[in-house]
Parts: sequence; C-alpha cells; structure tokens
Amino acid sequence: MIYGSKKIIKKILGIKEKKIIHNSKNIEKNIVEAHKILNSIGVTHWLTDGTLLGFYREGKILSHDIDADFGVFIKDYKKEIIDAFVQNGWELELVFGKISLGFELSFKKDNEKVDLFFFYEEDNKFWHGAWIAKGRKKRNLIKYYYDKFELKETEFLGEKFLIPADTEHYIETKYGKSWRTPVKEWDWAFGPDNAVKTNIVLKWNNKIEP
Repeated sequence: MIYGSKKIIKKILGIKEKKIIHNSKNIEKNIVEAHKILNSIGVTHWLTDGTLLGFYREGKILSHDIDADFGVFIKDYKKEIIDAFVQNGWELELVFGKISLGFELSFKKDNEKVDLFFFYEEDNKFWHGAWIAKGRKKRNLIKYYYDKFELKETEFLGEKFLIPADTEHYIETKYGKSWRTPVKEWDWAFGPDNAVKTNIVLKWNNKIEP
C-alpha cells in the first residue's frame, strides 16, 4: 500500500488530476445540509474560517472558496456525527489528528467538502489544529489560537446559524487587520495570524483514534 496524500499518490502512479470546478451553490447547499445534520443529533457548531469570512464580509460564499467550514467543541464530539453524515450520503474522506489532539474530519459529497474543526481549551484560550505533511506517513500539527468566545445566532442562507459573538475579533485573529481585503492566493497553513507551529508529529493513517 502506498501512503501519502492523494495528490502525491497520483503523481507517483502517473495519474493526471482532473481540475474540479467548485460551485458556490453546491457549497451553500452543503452548508445547509451539514447544519441540519449536526442539529439533528444535537451537536453545537458554528461557521468558522473561510465560510465565516464570506458570510461576514460579503454575505455569501467566497468566490474562490472550495469547501464549508464548521467549528465544534471537542467535548461535543460523538460517533453519531460520522454515522449521521454517512447515512445522508456523505463520505468520510479525511481524518486528521486524534480525538485527544487536533481532531479534524472532512466529509465529501458531489466533489464538495465540509470540514469540521474541533476546538480545545488550553491556558484560557481555544484552539483548533491542522496538519501539514512531514513525509508520506506523518503529519505535523499547527495550532490556531483564539481568545475564548461565546456564540450568538444569526441568519444565513435562509437558516439560523451560530457564529462567534465578537465576530470581527474572531476573524481578525485568524486573518489579521487586512481581513477586509480579498486574497485569492492564501497559505492555509501559515497565512493565518494565529498559526503556531508545534513539534508534535503523528503517523497519519486516516483512522479515528482516541
């Protein structure tokens, strides 16, 4: 078996990648569907990252966005999340980290993705993780820290969603003071102002681990 990202594997095997055209209407549909799925099993969640930025800055999905992003507190994780998405026709495509550390789930349907970032508490801050490749079999953790926040309700896409109560502070923490200026070329790993590289490295096997 060859380990590594799909892009690396395809390059090794000489398979050309097809360019996927992302449709903002499909992303909107998936945001609403994922929202309803999480609500149906009682999981508190909120708009985060590019989805939140698009909502707050432009009132819509960012034109260059490729997925939907939700935040979930790790204390609210339960296996029913995966079961509910799969039962509604979604594929659990990617699993990063483990439940106790930097957990992230990525679901896919009709070539569009929904990412769930799980938030942890540390030293009176909240953080979620992301993982960058460190060779084919390992991933290195990046932490993204936020001041503790409350959630409030808002309307988006004809539904009621939760977002961080001090939305502007939350967005500025992630995207810096220039967040009002659109940026199409974005370093997802270290572009964010709140990115902190760690020395934590885990073997990546795309499986749920405690």
